[in-house]
Amino acid sequence: MNNKLLLIAATGLMLSPVSLWAQSSSTSTTNSSTLKMEEVKKSEEKESDIDKEITDARMRAQLGSKSRWSFKSSLAYSGGSVEEPFSGVRPNYRASASVESMTSLSGDVGINYRMGERDNFSFGTGITVIDPLHGDITKPAQDTRTGRSGSLSRYEVSTPYLGWSRGYRAWDSQMISSFTYSHATDSDSVNITKTFGAASFSQTILANLGNSGWTGGTSLTIGKSFYTGDVTDAAIVKRMTAGLYKRTDMTAGLFPFLQYSFNDRYSFRTVFGYFQFSRYEGYDDNVQIEPYQSVGTGISITRDIYLYPNIQFTPKDIRADRTNVALSANINLF
Repeated sequence: MNNKLLLIAATGLMLSPVSLWAQSSSTSTTNSSTLKMEEVKKSEEKESDIDKEITDARMRAQLGSKSRWSFKSSLAYSGGSVEEPFSGVRPNYRASASVESMTSLSGDVGINYRMGERDNFSFGTGITVIDPLHGDITKPAQDTRTGRSGSLSRYEVSTPYLGWSRGYRAWDSQMISSFTYSHATDSDSVNITKTFGAASFSQTILANLGNSGWTGGTSLTIGKSFYTGDVTDAAIVKRMTAGLYKRTDMTAGLFPFLQYSFNDRYSFRTVFGYFQFSRYEGYDDNVQIEPYQSVGTGISITRDIYLYPNIQFTPKDIRADRTNVALSANINLF
């Protein structure tokens, strides 16, 4: 009986180290797996943050909020000249100072859907507010241009759009590729010029210029217009016959720009709109549009709100009455 007890005890002692080793091995494997999963998760989170790839304040705001769903807008206010910045009338600084336009706030407003970290889909509509700083904004605007009178519709909501954009880094440069289709819905476009819509593609590239604080890049844009048929409006047909009006077929533009960052909020920015071309229906030549340049200050209010107050002018004829005080804004909410 004692010999049996001794055998059982001895067997237990022999099995105990094996049992302990198995438990230790199981615990080690579990801990190792947990550690690896956490490392992978942290690595994915680090790589998936688009702000690690796109560090420029303006480009971040152009892409939209990092939320899954958000409000997205791109607006531009075209004011008066440097001489009369708050005037209700602005000179057409790229054609002739005698050809005037009303000041306006225009752009796109809509909803942005972030599909992954790099891709965004947005849809919305175009808006225009004529002379937003004068008169009763609930009533039509008064036409104060030289030789004009009467009133103008204060608001216009038209031209719905659908767009895609992708932010990424390549060749040590920040990139945004985008495609947009806009559908014509305003009465003049639909009934007079017979416009169906327009599609455009753009590519923005931005690179650091050493450690100087300067960055430089360019934006390339290509656009194509679509029409439902020939123009039938008698007044427009007459102008087309006289060569005074042409319908745009395709457009292309290259917009180099330079920036200098003073800090995380403020920067100097200038855009060179020297290389814009249009091709008109029935013509094979590409016509260069009169060049312009803008000079201003970039202001990053938050990651999702960027302002660019600036002055626009034509380098071919720099003078105070041929300027345009302007403000562009990218505003994303939620």
